[in-house]
Amino acid sequence: MAIVLKITPTRFRASGSKLDSQRRYIRKVASGEDLRFVNGQNMDVSGGGLRYVRPNGTNVDDGVYNGSFSGTAGTRVKV
Repeated sequence: MAIVLKITPTRFRASGSKLDSQRRYIRKVASGEDLRFVNGQNMDVSGGGLRYVRPNGTNVDDGVYNGSFSGTAGTRVKV
């Protein structure tokens, strides 16, 4: 019988071990990323307005936002 889901304190396996926490599916890269992983705060509300940070680090607000949030760019990853 195939392992459908098995969780231990040091390992997670699912779908007959097709997904295994001991494998490296995503890796951090300097360039040529497939996507960016946002690992911090990327949105703020102030004065009734909203500002968010795109994964590439660009700040976007709605014109009403009056805070000082700048956020950070996402980490480049390759799958």
